[in-house]
Amino acid sequence: MAVDAPMSVDERLIEQFLAVDPATREKVADDDLDDLAGAVKAAREAAQRIVKFVEVTMRDKTQMPDAGLLQVRTHALSSSAAVATKLDAARTKVASAIDEFERESAAPAESPATVHFEREIRDAFKAMTDAQRKAAINDAFKTGNKTVLGAILRSPLPAYMSGFTTAHLEIVRHRYRSQFFPAQYERSRRLKKALAMAERQGEAFVGFVERVANSPAVTLAQAAQRAREELAALYKDAA
Repeated sequence: MAVDAPMSVDERLIEQFLAVDPATREKVADDDLDDLAGAVKAAREAAQRIVKFVEVTMRDKTQMPDAGLLQVRTHALSSSAAVATKLDAARTKVASAIDEFERESAAPAESPATVHFEREIRDAFKAMTDAQRKAAINDAFKTGNKTVLGAILRSPLPAYMSGFTTAHLEIVRHRYRSQFFPAQYERSRRLKKALAMAERQGEAFVGFVERVANSPAVTLAQAAQRAREELAALYKDAA
């Protein structure tokens, strides 16, 4: 029974998304990404230990091969459980950081002094042509007019009543985040890429454990063990 650890489960693939200090060219620490990289590292090391365990166990001639295969299954499942939990926790933490930023930067903070103008602003945008609407939005970004941007981004109206499709609103929202929260926006983009990578790595790790724990050889060993247990029970009943 030969197995190889998945090469894609490597913390360096997460660390590539850390920000780099332009002055020192060193990677900048980031608690969320560091935790995610640490979880992937734990998965890589666990996979390597499983591979080593398989090699050593299958070389052991003091026991039957079936016994070794069952030990391999038990070890793979038990040693991967804590790692899977750690990966899930790290991914959840990164996803929460992304959600928090997107929630807090969805639109400018509502101001009591201008809230009564927002309906008028939305009515004005609804009456514009697409070209006029685009020019007005560009002007709002150019001048940093958060009152206009807030009225657009907080609009409760559907597309046919506001003149803005959902896709158009998301474009405006992304532009708002990138202009007014450049560092946080850039970090959020890196976190999303790291999270997508970690999801694929988690799937690779789980698939690896599944192949080890439920290989055809292990399945046959389990069947043989059940047969021996059933036979032993019959002998016991007959005694």
